[in-house]
Amino acid sequence: MGKELEFNEETDIVEKIVEKIVEVEKIVEVEKLVEVEKIVKVEKIIEVTKPSLKCLESCKHCEEKDKKIRELEELKENLLFDVKYVKESYDVLNKTVVGLKKKNLEVDAAMTMMSSTLMTKQKAINEYIENCAKLKHDLEFEKI
Repeated sequence: MGKELEFNEETDIVEKIVEKIVEVEKIVEVEKLVEVEKIVKVEKIIEVTKPSLKCLESCKHCEEKDKKIRELEELKENLLFDVKYVKESYDVLNKTVVGLKKKNLEVDAAMTMMSSTLMTKQKAINEYIENCAKLKHDLEFEKI
């Protein structure tokens, strides 16, 4: 009788230790998540995945849990796919934006160069026009 009592006490202690380890693991998982919404979702998932201790055979309650687990796994896979797709799209968009910024800087430099060239040529043309006007004036003066 005394050995059975010791065995039951040791079994209880081992079960309590296992429960504490599971709780600590859950706490560590929860602490890794930053957003409060994610923490709530993880707790719900953990709650759903707990096995039923009342029955050894599958029952309606267990089937509902299994169905819910499958749905959540499918949802998780879809979300992971969406995240990968969004990341790839973001990378492509980022490359495009960087390329367009570089092209914009090149166009800006070309416009500055063209503007300065235009001003130089405009000054030269104005000088030619002034010289032509002066020469016409001198020619008219000579005719008189």
